[in-house]
Amino acid sequence: MKVKTSKYPRPEKVHVVINPAPSRRVPLLAILNQYFRKAGIYWEVSITHGDGDGRIQAEKAIEGGADVIAVYGGDGTVKEVASALVGTDIPLLILPGGTGNLVAVELGIDRQLDKACARVCGSSFRTRAMDVGKMGEHYFLLRIGCGLETSVVQDATREMKDRHGKWAYVFSALKVLQELPVANYNIVLDETETYRAKGVACLVANAGKVGLGQMSLSPAVDIADGKLDVFFLKKANVPGLMQIAGKMMGLDRMKLSDVVPDLDVLKEVNHWQVESVLIETDPVLDIQVDGDVVAETPQLMRVLPSALQVVV
Repeated sequence: MKVKTSKYPRPEKVHVVINPAPSRRVPLLAILNQYFRKAGIYWEVSITHGDGDGRIQAEKAIEGGADVIAVYGGDGTVKEVASALVGTDIPLLILPGGTGNLVAVELGIDRQLDKACARVCGSSFRTRAMDVGKMGEHYFLLRIGCGLETSVVQDATREMKDRHGKWAYVFSALKVLQELPVANYNIVLDETETYRAKGVACLVANAGKVGLGQMSLSPAVDIADGKLDVFFLKKANVPGLMQIAGKMMGLDRMKLSDVVPDLDVLKEVNHWQVESVLIETDPVLDIQVDGDVVAETPQLMRVLPSALQVVV
């Protein structure tokens, strides 16, 4: 799909929402002042203290006349701030500061703060339109998950992430795989097709990056294709995990069959591309949204095509 871009004049006013939790030691305010002041941009900041603050502060900044809303923090904070901008023409400037920074990686945004700031300091800047997922009142930029991924998110504490970085999720996954419960899933795709099976995890992805190098859930996942990608894992066994690994590395079914000759075992992972999906489970499962556990099944998810403008 062709990437949709827009051009904006240099902003007069930038508001920066800052999450102080990430452990990176950078002179953030000095960098912001260096670039924005030199460019003649008026800038101000607000600090998050708890869940929901990012969205509230971004909404207040919009009411205050900010031309660009910037966010420094991890993917959870980026998602909160973006929630206030969905459906508007106000650009989001991501200043990567968290553990994974997967939204930034997905969009090719540099991890260096000075380069990120400099993007809006010229005479003009460009944005890229990206899809946003929605579940009830919750928006998501990356993915929603229940089962395996939710257990991993809950197990990867802030202390673990500060100590091990993105590897905290890997260590948590290895632990969770040993005690993962099976649930009955009822998955309704685009309100027309129903799939029922026992499984250990279901992911609904808007973006593909998983935080280990350039690995993605699948090369087919596109953050701007107007679709959500649904992945359903029946068993956390070797064939199922190999199939997921194969998708991440872009291997097709034929290449995987060279490794696992029995083609039947390559049916452990289902992948659909949809505009909406309803997930029901027995028993009820927790659902994580971009790294935060916020709801339980059943839930309906849908895509909002090109709903957010991000500075790139």
